[in-house]
Amino acid sequence: MRAGCGDRRGREAERMQPAAPRAAADPLRGSRAWGSLFALCVALALLGTSAAVAADKAPSWGYELAHELMSPWCPGFALPDCSSGYASELRLWILEQEKLGRPRAAVKAEILARYGEKMLQAPSAEGRGVLAYAIPAALILVGLAVLVRFLRRQGAAAAPASSADPQLLSRVDAEFAAYESTNPAE
Repeated sequence: MRAGCGDRRGREAERMQPAAPRAAADPLRGSRAWGSLFALCVALALLGTSAAVAADKAPSWGYELAHELMSPWCPGFALPDCSSGYASELRLWILEQEKLGRPRAAVKAEILARYGEKMLQAPSAEGRGVLAYAIPAALILVGLAVLVRFLRRQGAAAAPASSADPQLLSRVDAEFAAYESTNPAE
């Protein structure tokens, strides 16, 4: 048999030969440093990704303003809950204004000038809007005052038993004793 042509011993002999020594071997080869380097890269990638996701999820004033407004096209619905195309356009417009760097107060003032105070979910605490907060508070205070006065009058109307007529008390006691003697306790 010839060595090398299907001969098993030839191939084994080639494998048994020592490999040529490498000049200036890689200091990280075969050590734990590769694993540490890989773990460090993964950790940095995860930190960068989580920071980017957190930045994306951070609500901006544009989203907050849209949630504070009612939809003029869907009565009774907040702007984000309205399915109207006009509501979608207004939401996008608010976000565009934020990206352009306009102040929130200016954007809100423009929307209120265009659509009116009916856009606010809660009335402003200025001007006539103060009445929306003051009237219920005043009604509650008046109701409490009426309740206190009523309870005081009820307490004064129920006079203590000691101020009753002594003849009347003796008559009530006699009648009660007569009732108890004819109807014994069960």
